[in-house]
Amino acid sequence: MDRWLRDGTGTLLVLCALSALFYGVTRLRGHDYLACIILSLTGLSLLRAGVELLRPSVGD
Repeated sequence: MDRWLRDGTGTLLVLCALSALFYGVTRLRGHDYLACIILSLTGLSLLRAGVELLRPSVGD
């Protein structure tokens, strides 16, 4: 049960991070550079957290 929860949470975080990065780059690129940078940093942080959760499952 713990492995499924960790894998599911990691996958969800990776998907959320990718969507945040996609949104930040496509939507805010031409309007607000500061918001785009902040949203991109948030997406990268979530991506790193998701990868850390998935690391024991996939391997180093």
